[in-house]
Amino acid sequence: MAIFKQNTARHRAETTSHAVRNTTIAAAAGAAIVGSIAPAQAYAEIPASSGAAYSAPAPAAASLASYTYEAPVAAQPAAPAYQAPAPAAQPAASTASVTPQSNATSEIPAAAGGIVGTAQQGIGSGYVYGGTAFGAWDCSGFTQWVFAQNGIDLPRTTWAQFAAGTPVSTPQPGDLVSQNGGGHVGIYIGGGKMISALNPSQGTQIHSVNAMQLDGYYRIG
Repeated sequence: MAIFKQNTARHRAETTSHAVRNTTIAAAAGAAIVGSIAPAQAYAEIPASSGAAYSAPAPAAASLASYTYEAPVAAQPAAPAYQAPAPAAQPAASTASVTPQSNATSEIPAAAGGIVGTAQQGIGSGYVYGGTAFGAWDCSGFTQWVFAQNGIDLPRTTWAQFAAGTPVSTPQPGDLVSQNGGGHVGIYIGGGKMISALNPSQGTQIHSVNAMQLDGYYRIG
């Protein structure tokens, strides 16, 4: 009976030893397997010490879906070079250019009276479009001033001045002369000549009644 118990105890010890040895071998084999797998997984992991989170690259299809096509812009024609507008044309009366006659006082008839004598005072003075002051007048401003010095109230514009007079076919010194379709006025001094305020470059001069289109003569009073 004692021999049987000893054999049983030894058998248990051997069995336990075999189990421990097998477990140790299995554990070692498992560790070897784990060690051979871990390096293969390391490429997809970022070390914990860096603190960065791994982000997988976006699929190629996603990047293509977010791409927006932009059509090429057609070439635009070059803008035309700027050209300054041409200056507005001046009224015919202020741009008329004539050949002045001699300014000698001997050309003014002695019997012309006060109107022609007063008109002579303006010879050689200036011209200002729209002006009425001495030497700074336009054509109708000049005739208005001359008549005003002789106590005659003449209207301001050329057409109003002609309307205030009486048309005559045979002019006398002191009559108004209408030119350029009523756009210019002067004072007749006899001998086919007149005095008028022409333009800024020529001022107030003696010139022929035919230097511009002659419309007719008007007598005031």
